[in-house]
Amino acid sequence: MPFKTLDRYVLGATVKPFFGALAVTTMILLLDRIFDLMDMIIKKGVPIDVVAQVVLYSLPFIFSMTIPMSVFVGSLVAFGRLAQENEFLAILSSGISLNRSIASVVLAAVILTLFMFWFNDRVVPESNHRLKNLLLDIYRKRPTAQIRQGTFSRIGPFWVYVGEKDDKSGEVKDVIIQQITSDGTQTVLAGSGVMFVDRDRRLNFLLHGGEIHEYLSRSRTYRRVNFKEYRLQIPLNDEMIRKQREWRSTREKSVAMLLEEKREMERRWLESERKDRGLLRRINTVKVEIHKKFAMPVAGIIFVFLAAYIGFLMRRGGYGPAFGVSFFVFIIYYVFLITGEDLGKRGIIPPEVGMWWANAFYTAITFILYRFWVRA
Repeated sequence: MPFKTLDRYVLGATVKPFFGALAVTTMILLLDRIFDLMDMIIKKGVPIDVVAQVVLYSLPFIFSMTIPMSVFVGSLVAFGRLAQENEFLAILSSGISLNRSIASVVLAAVILTLFMFWFNDRVVPESNHRLKNLLLDIYRKRPTAQIRQGTFSRIGPFWVYVGEKDDKSGEVKDVIIQQITSDGTQTVLAGSGVMFVDRDRRLNFLLHGGEIHEYLSRSRTYRRVNFKEYRLQIPLNDEMIRKQREWRSTREKSVAMLLEEKREMERRWLESERKDRGLLRRINTVKVEIHKKFAMPVAGIIFVFLAAYIGFLMRRGGYGPAFGVSFFVFIIYYVFLITGEDLGKRGIIPPEVGMWWANAFYTAITFILYRFWVRA
């Protein structure tokens, strides 16, 4: 009975900080999208309920990252407080080891890890796929929304640059539209104009005061035409959007889909006489995505032990110290993760190593802290 009471007490001390950390870390990552979401509402005129769906479909991918992070922060807050108030010392003096005292939290982390396996395999890919389709719907109904000012945007065979634009009125300034074909290159420059979509699903640019530069590769001729007013029409390829809806990227596929794709590409690699490096990179990319679905949830279990030893040695509770330590822990973890992902995709190291070496690094750090704690 005392052990059961202890398990409930330690686990209860961790639950509230976990959800608090989950809320904070999720909001921090959502801030990255806030400006884009506000731009959708204010400038592009996208309804608030549609923007809310964008947020909803974005949350599962964010949760896949913030839940393991929150396990560490919540555990560090709880264990730091227990150490600060000498409750861990009381537990140890009664003959119960530190590892046994956190057994309920470890068990909860294992259950949460199993849930995250399912969550990353089923929920996250489907939400990513629905998010992509929702954004395609927004761009289909408001094609001008995909044209960002200050950068080149590709629409079919055209590259469009707009220095300034007003999504409500359609007015644009400092316009560059370039089309590259087998016959040559055509570049249209204009100081101002208006863009809109007609009934035939064509994106129209009514431009004022500009130039047309055209180079014909066959005849090797170049011409330049000045205009006061020029109208350029770009057909919107709804068939291409339909194909994009059906196609899934690696982040939109379950483990079963990724394994099937991996087997097919490995078969093609073995049967091909001329080895395609692009195909090999695609195989590595699929392997990276498969291992990522498992490596990040497992990190939550490692973080519980790491938080226990750091919390006991630090002997300070509260969110301030916990987030301070967590910042450095997560920065190092994601540097390992991003570096391993890139090197794994390029085939410089095995994809399995690239996705698991962050966990291996923190497992080693945890063991070192454990040995230091035993000697202390």
